[in-house]
Amino acid sequence: MLLLLAVTLPTLFWPSGTDTATALRQAGITRIAMPASQADSWKGLSGISVETANLKTTVKLPAPGITYHMNQASASRVPWIDSNGWRFMRQPHARFFYDVNGATAALAAAEAFCYGSSALVQTGQSGLAPLAAMLKFLAATGQTAEPEVADIGFIDDGSAIDAEVMNLLVRDNLLFRIVRAPNPNLKLTVRIGSKKYPANEAKNPDLMEHKIRANLGDERRLIRLYGTSIVVARVTGKPGKLRLHLLNYGAGKGARVAEFRVRILGRYSKVQLHSFDSPDDHVVDYSPGADATEFTIPGLKVYAVVDLSE
Repeated sequence: MLLLLAVTLPTLFWPSGTDTATALRQAGITRIAMPASQADSWKGLSGISVETANLKTTVKLPAPGITYHMNQASASRVPWIDSNGWRFMRQPHARFFYDVNGATAALAAAEAFCYGSSALVQTGQSGLAPLAAMLKFLAATGQTAEPEVADIGFIDDGSAIDAEVMNLLVRDNLLFRIVRAPNPNLKLTVRIGSKKYPANEAKNPDLMEHKIRANLGDERRLIRLYGTSIVVARVTGKPGKLRLHLLNYGAGKGARVAEFRVRILGRYSKVQLHSFDSPDDHVVDYSPGADATEFTIPGLKVYAVVDLSE
């Protein structure tokens, strides 16, 4: 397990000199990556392990978070989620690179961990403590080797249009898996350019996303969130034992999500909440029904994991 965590946990990319070692130790950073040309000078320093990394072989990611767009219908500002979920799914074996600051460093680490992706996180002094705290939490929570759970099979042709549609599916918590061909174990298969999902309709990705949601049907969705528009969910596991990941994309702007309701298909008698924000928090109003289980998350600042079992 320790070896697995050493591989899957995000790593701080730190191309600075050994004079910064004290600041790293004070923040709680124990592992860093840097260019090979600088690594030798760090050898022998206690308390910090060093690996080499070549950024030319990584995939650079935009900072996760939210931006606000004007709603033409109501003249109000609506949050737009900037998620890298679809990028992780499109390139599951790549190593990714973030360059972020402050609280966004913790969100970036949680995002990569949530999708089981290898990532380097570069940040400045303001991001060291949040990143170190998140890495400690992720190590304690533990990564699972269970597969992602999805409702939709998405046949991705690598196009920009497909990327836009997948981005919207992630943002609106329509769980999908990239597949090469229709999978009878999934509730719906989407291929942009097919008769059912014409390419000309996908030129408006928002309308295409609504069509996919309508074809799936809300009652058949594995997971639904009520009371928040900036939390993205991902589910891993197998029937009878699931892990629900919850990411607050407003974390980088200090936007804490108040309590929100979760509905997940299936009856689960046992639940355990692991919250980065509040270790002593528990789910409330827990209601395992015949076909679905519902409960309330009391609040979310950055990231939480909910383990469910029958």
